[in-house]
Order: sequence, then C-alpha cells, then structure tokens
Amino acid sequence: MLIKDVSIIESGQLQPGRDILIDGGKITNVGRDLRDESDDEPIDGRGKLAIPGLINGHTHLAMTLLRGYADDMELMPWLQEKIWPLEAKINEEDVRWGVKLGCLEQIRFGITCYSDMYYFPDATAQATKEMGLRAFLSGVVFDMKPELLGQVEPFIRRWKGDELITPAVGPHAAYTCSEETLLKAKEIADRHDAMIHIHLSETREEVDGFLLSKGKSPVEYLDSLGLLNSRLAAVHCVWISPEDCYLLAERKANVVSCTESNLKLTSGIAPLNTMMKAGINVCLGTDGASSNNNLSIFEEMKTTAIAQKNAYHTPADFSAEQIWHMATENAAQAFGLNLGLRPGALADMALIDLKKPWFWPQSNIISHLVYSIAGGVDTTIVNGKVLMQNGVIPGEEEILQKAQERFLRLTS
Repeated sequence: MLIKDVSIIESGQLQPGRDILIDGGKITNVGRDLRDESDDEPIDGRGKLAIPGLINGHTHLAMTLLRGYADDMELMPWLQEKIWPLEAKINEEDVRWGVKLGCLEQIRFGITCYSDMYYFPDATAQATKEMGLRAFLSGVVFDMKPELLGQVEPFIRRWKGDELITPAVGPHAAYTCSEETLLKAKEIADRHDAMIHIHLSETREEVDGFLLSKGKSPVEYLDSLGLLNSRLAAVHCVWISPEDCYLLAERKANVVSCTESNLKLTSGIAPLNTMMKAGINVCLGTDGASSNNNLSIFEEMKTTAIAQKNAYHTPADFSAEQIWHMATENAAQAFGLNLGLRPGALADMALIDLKKPWFWPQSNIISHLVYSIAGGVDTTIVNGKVLMQNGVIPGEEEILQKAQERFLRLTS
C-alpha cells in the first residue's frame, strides 16, 4: 500500500509531499517519490495530514449503548442507581453491538487502539477484530461477582499472541476487590506478562476510606501488594498526593487520565503537573461514552490542557506540544506499541482533511490538532488495513440500527 503526497509533522512543522509505503502491517519507508511494487491503488494524500493512530487508554466500549442514559450525577449514585442495575441485564449480544458502535466512533476519531475493561471480553475481542481495531482487553473483576475472576486466565490463553487483541487483567478497583482478589489478579498478570488495568484514587471518598480503614492511600495499598509496575495502567488518579506520585514514578506505573469523565461526574481534576514533574508516564483515555459522552481523544486533549491550566493557574503549563506528546508518544510507551510515521513502525495511522476551516490559517499545526479540530478524519488505517476511506466505513448503517435495538431492549 502506498499513500502519495501526504503531509506529515516533523519537528512540530507541517511537511507536505511525503509518501508512506506500507507492507505486511508495517511502515517500510517514508520519503518522496516512493514506488509500490504491488497492484494496490495508491491512496491520494493531497490536502491531508498523516498522524500516528491515537490510543484511547481507558474505556468501557460496550457502554456506548448507555450514552445519554444517565447524565448529571456524581460517580457513586450514577453507578449504584443507574449503571449497575442496567448492566445486570446486559448479555453478549448487547456487548457485541455496543462494542461495534464504539469501534465505529473511534475509527471516525482516528483512534486505532484502545484499552477496555468490561463484561464478556470474548465478545468484545471478536467484535473488535471484525471492526479491525487494535485493543488491550480485560474482563472486569469484582468481588460482588466472584465467578468473574475464574474467567480471566482462560480469556488470556484464548487470545494471547493474537495480531490485534492483547489480553490483560482488569480488577475494577481497590475498593471493589478484596486483597485476595487483587493478589490473584497480580499472580495471573505476572504469569502471562500481562498488563493490569485498574481504576485508582478516582474520588475523594475512595481515598478517605482507605486512609481510615488501612492507614494507606489506595496507591500505597496497591504498592504493598506489589501491583505497581510498568505493566500497570492506573486510571483516573484524581486524588493522589505528591508522595503517591513519586511512588508511581519509582515503580514506573502508567497513569491514564480521563479529564472529561472526571469533570462531568465532578470527581475532580487530576494533578497532572505534579505527576509529570515526578516522572510518571501520563496518557489519555475517554472513559465510557456513558460518562463522557463521546470517544474523542481530540476533545480529551483540549479539555485536559484547559483544565490543567486553570487548576495550576498557569497558562504556560500544558502547551499543545506537551498534550500532543501525552496523547501519542506517552500512550505508545504505556502500551508498548511501536507507533509513529517511520520505517518499522506499525501501520496504524489516520489521514486528516486539512481543507477544513479549523486548520486555517496554516500556522501552528500542533495547536490546531489540540485546540481547534472539530472533525475531519478522512481515513483510518490499522495494521496496514484501511478501515475508513473518504469518511466511509462499510457496514455502518447496520451497526447503528442494531445498537438502537439493543438499547431499547436494555431500557424497556
């Protein structure tokens, strides 16, 4: 596959007229006047910008079915009164179409990989493969449903080594999993060298509860169990102390910040400046569409930058370049993916139509991508396969109809 005459970003500047050659799911060359020995029709990149595929570091994709169902509530009432009762009715077919709807949306936002924690992970994995996205998937583990823990290792064995699906371990949170459950989750993750995906220090109540009951913060508690390491994706981390930050950094744990969801649920604003000064690798996630309410990393970048500037009362902090780095290089590091527009990297990318008013005047392209973009992803490619071209995704209409049917079933 050859992408002709596309623009790329080099040293923060827009560089037009580049060709990108793809073979076997990887980029083999980036330059000028490249030739493709295959018979594939070249993709016309004129007027478009190629970017590395974006990574959604945390979501619950099947919950896209619940978008708009329960708004304007705090986290625990939202979970206990609305979400958990409805989730008790969810089945594999609901998950299948909810995931496909979420994949559809992510493809349109230039997201090529996502990290997910939810029920029926096999259905999530199969639907994701059918849509062509890359994913790190874990079945959620709660003490209130003890049978879920026994499903973790068989799921890992079924999907380990897959080209697109990387199985992970997903204990929901320290406050919903006992010490025994967390230790068993760690044991499984260690045995398979798998990532652990967990909600951590999301609310003040969670942290206060741990300090009272255990004399430790949730971060310190997980560290005492040996869960803090480079394979940990610690999600939210809104209420963490400087000491927590240095501990996470020392253990090389990754933090996934979900600013829009945290703001909407009034959970708070994560101290990202403190985290980054401590040396934590921070990347971005959207959380589920039931609490965001969309799956756009572009929106997440802008909201994160603005929220952090206000939290620290310093407009110079969290520049567009810093946020872009967080959404690209930091995310690739967190999930161990070789992404970027360079030879040898995975052929996961998006082409963005630059002939949109929010990209003009053509001044600071990184600023435009973080602060002003309002759409325009034209083409999305994963593992060298085109999932969307010229804004067209095959099978979209069926997915929309099936998703509506599943929502009506759940809420009837």
